[in-house]
Amino acid sequence: MQRDILSRRRHHERGQTIILVAISLVSLLAMAALAIDIVTLYAARSEMQRAADAAALAGAKAIADSGITTLLLADPNFTTVQSWASTAATNQVNGVRQNNLIAGQTPTLVSDPIDWSRQGNPHITVTLNTSNLPSFFSKIWGGTGTVVTATATAEAYNPGNIQNFTPIAPKVVKPWLVANADPIQGTQFITPATGAVEANVVGEQFYLTSDCNPNASPNCASAPSNQLINNPPKANSSGGHIAVEYVPALVATPSSPNPNICPACAGSTDYEQSIECADVSTSYTVLSCGGGAANAQWDNSVNPGGLTGYSALGAECLIHATSHGNNKGQDKLDNLGPWPTSPMQIKAESGLQNGNFVTTSSSIVTIPIIDTTSSIPAAGGNVTIDGYMQAFINEVHGGGVSNYQGDIQVTVLNIAGCSNNSTNSGVTPVAGGSSTSPIPVRLITPP
Repeated sequence: MQRDILSRRRHHERGQTIILVAISLVSLLAMAALAIDIVTLYAARSEMQRAADAAALAGAKAIADSGITTLLLADPNFTTVQSWASTAATNQVNGVRQNNLIAGQTPTLVSDPIDWSRQGNPHITVTLNTSNLPSFFSKIWGGTGTVVTATATAEAYNPGNIQNFTPIAPKVVKPWLVANADPIQGTQFITPATGAVEANVVGEQFYLTSDCNPNASPNCASAPSNQLINNPPKANSSGGHIAVEYVPALVATPSSPNPNICPACAGSTDYEQSIECADVSTSYTVLSCGGGAANAQWDNSVNPGGLTGYSALGAECLIHATSHGNNKGQDKLDNLGPWPTSPMQIKAESGLQNGNFVTTSSSIVTIPIIDTTSSIPAAGGNVTIDGYMQAFINEVHGGGVSNYQGDIQVTVLNIAGCSNNSTNSGVTPVAGGSSTSPIPVRLITPP
């Protein structure tokens, strides 16, 4: 009797395990679906942040390359560059190659405001979002597309016109120690005491001419009378040839193996290679500027002048020119109008982008500007860097008076100045910039 009752109970309990398993499977699938959708959103959020970072950096680079950082806050031209930075940020988001797709979709540029309230280091903040991101499983429960947002802030830092600043230390600086003397305006590029940059310097065109007697080849100090022509170097406008003098900088021999990136046309000397290559070695005693300390050395064992001098040969190799003069294969600076109402554009004359406008070029260089308020050691020695010039090399001069052959014609794109009286001179400098700009561009934490 009891056995029959137990048998009937087991018969009624049959199938309960299947129901429990089914319920468990549904729960497990729901948790798996939720986990997959959450991971998808996290991945989209990371992609969105990278896109925002890239857009903010692109906008900051446009500011750094525009020359606008040399101006004071009260200058009305600040509003002009805002459209350039916005365009750069937008193009980065909506680029032709669609590098910034988020889950297959192009994000929306919500805003890209530029904060000019910080003299010398304008900030650009970019906010992106995208909606209706695909959700694979949450739709089962009626879920809708999710909105993801990301914000990034980048800074273009120029200590010019700032009294208390953090010094800068640009990379890939070319070994031309240019005199702090504007040959066009007759003033200094930079006021050494304050770091202030002179007005209306962007767009100026002149030559860099060696202050070493070219007849003293190959050594600038081959005889006492053949050392510096002018001490200190100065502006030179004789015979209508508008130029500013420079002396060669002492450069370091690269370590072995050579870490520098050099073209096939690179020369054999350290000085020439410092012009031609992406020089990542420590070329100068100290690359930073400011504080009034001697922070570079000039080298009187090198005579860079003349059409066959190291500077001319190095510059021709750097800009991909087959010879001296214009239209020899080097990129061109197309100034569509007076700066800053119209930005200067670079047109490639070789390579894959031949004939197209480009955002950077090997013709853009960073050059130290040295203090010339006192004489420099004729035997070679320490000099003080007042700041850095960003310039575009147009050509190596090959015609006219023989004394000017081998001079390097440049157009000023931007200048970064450093105060020699800064109370922050002992602060670790901001390392940044590149061969194309002395202005460091970096992502920062939003204020």
